[in-house]
Amino acid sequence: SLDDMTNDLHKRINIAENFSSDLVHEIRNPLASLKSASEIISETEDQDKREKLVKILAHDVERIERLITDYSQMLKDEVALSTEKMNKIDLISIVQSVVDDFNNIYIEKRGIKTELITDNYIKEFKILGIENRIEQILANLLENAISFSRDNQKIIVEVQKNQNDQVVLRVIDQGQGFKEQKLTKIFERFYSNRPDKFGEHSGLGLNIVKNLVELHGGIINASNNINQNGARVEVIFPKL
Repeated sequence: SLDDMTNDLHKRINIAENFSSDLVHEIRNPLASLKSASEIISETEDQDKREKLVKILAHDVERIERLITDYSQMLKDEVALSTEKMNKIDLISIVQSVVDDFNNIYIEKRGIKTELITDNYIKEFKILGIENRIEQILANLLENAISFSRDNQKIIVEVQKNQNDQVVLRVIDQGQGFKEQKLTKIFERFYSNRPDKFGEHSGLGLNIVKNLVELHGGIINASNNINQNGARVEVIFPKL
């Protein structure tokens, strides 16, 4: 109805306005750093100091570029999602394809193997979804798990059904686990706690995952492994 369309439009406008405000806030810090570094570099003749300042300038430019790129992608996703149609799809075939892609890269690169585990007695795990968005969800979760993993560790991807007959996708790593007391924080926009060695990120990855999961009517939650190192992120899809 017209009222539903109007309400949906207002909701999208509010989301865009809030996101834009957050983006402006995040860009202010590297801009301030850029300004300070550029002022100092114009005043100093110390070559070592100038080289360090140039690195700071390059780093801040990359950070701003990354924020804008990820923000633009989110806006494109928002537009695309409003036109994409959900279909009944088998989660296993999609997950296996993504797992194979990651193994082709990270087994050789870092010795990290991702293993898919399913309930063998269930032939299909049907959900209502958009195939490339499900791929995007899992790829982001695997990238996050790999960033916290050491070389030669293993990542487990589980696809199961719970007691409510809902399909559950679970990514389990052997890394350092989540340090946050409030684990919902990791899904907030621009929040990032990745190790320095992995490089700086915009902090949008898990927020994008959360939005995509909710688009599918699902629930996402995170926890640390019990009695062992590592963490797990679980996505529960609604029952068909």
